[in-house]
Amino acid sequence: MIDLIRFKVIKIKKYILFAVLGILILGLVASVIRTGLSPKVVPVFGSSGKKNIDININFVHRLDNGFLRKLICWGLPVINAVNNERFPLVNYISLARTAFRMMTNVDLDNPRSYFSIQVPIISIVKTEMVSTPGVELPPENPPTVENEHEPSTNPPEVPEPDTSAAEVEKIVPMKGKPLVLIYHTHTTESYMPSKNYNYNPRDKAYHTNDLRFSVARVGDVMADELNKMGIPTLHDKTVHDVPTYMTSYTNSLKTVEQILKTNPSIKIIIDLHRDAPTADPQKSRELTTVKIDGKTYSRIMLVIGSDKVFPHPYWKENYRFGVLVNNKLEELYPGISREIDLREQRFNQHLSKKAILVEIGSHGNTMEESIESAKAFARALSEVVKSLTLLNENENIGQQ
Repeated sequence: MIDLIRFKVIKIKKYILFAVLGILILGLVASVIRTGLSPKVVPVFGSSGKKNIDININFVHRLDNGFLRKLICWGLPVINAVNNERFPLVNYISLARTAFRMMTNVDLDNPRSYFSIQVPIISIVKTEMVSTPGVELPPENPPTVENEHEPSTNPPEVPEPDTSAAEVEKIVPMKGKPLVLIYHTHTTESYMPSKNYNYNPRDKAYHTNDLRFSVARVGDVMADELNKMGIPTLHDKTVHDVPTYMTSYTNSLKTVEQILKTNPSIKIIIDLHRDAPTADPQKSRELTTVKIDGKTYSRIMLVIGSDKVFPHPYWKENYRFGVLVNNKLEELYPGISREIDLREQRFNQHLSKKAILVEIGSHGNTMEESIESAKAFARALSEVVKSLTLLNENENIGQQ
């Protein structure tokens, strides 16, 4: 019998605990309503049929401290015995906020904390969320002007077209040190499955977490070709667009900054992507495929950011360098270029005077076609680099 009584007491304590938690949740709801909602003006109709304006906030005024006190007293009747004038109780809304913050680490008065609990990097950096190249297209909806592949509605001022090599800063390589960095802000972008590169995309926009079949594989080929041609190149395959796409540029910014810190010899930075000009891969293929001398290539587009949205002191230098690369690419492989897309966003290109974003093909192309284009781009870039290189002590960059 004694054990049974103890069991009932424990059970009652649990009920009290649940009641308190329920009251705290009600306090949280009231707090959100009182602090998070602004008065809404809504149209109402009187008996005359004419439209009048009324402020629909009466229900908010009812959810005051007195209301919450009654709820708590209902759950904990002992509070009724307390003389509130002699022993003033705490502010119930404040109590609910404090308890919720202790349990969840979320401050109801600070919306930033809602997101930083899910994306911790938000608490320490300013996120650069922009409409970016390589955006994942909704499978059912056609692209809009907010998608990455659309040109800017207000393109920034373009530098003078005279972009000879004399206007681009020369390169002084460091023997045995990397000169070029290739990385991917959207590492999981991939291509149309083919016989030799057959995989199961995770979505209809052709993405995969298996980097053997993503744009990272194209980056491997490009880096290998550049290294064979004597251009010391690093290839970083850190995944930046998983689990969330929106902070991918913030993630890649951290990666590149760390690489540059440990490899100050790097002068050229390439963010390698795969484009998606339209939601339909077959229509995209028509725009991003070309046959040159009997071989099929994925067409290449360079994207250069500007200082319209974020500070970017090097955007004109990047543009001039991009023009040199694009002209050489078109000279060696006529028709392969989709020209330069000058954009308002900077795409982390403020980290170097020779930073470019390279779109090789689209989700309508195959990996084989894009690999051929990676080799073509590497050849064009190597010739540009050698034309800009200042040799030290008769060193030949092609033989390092």
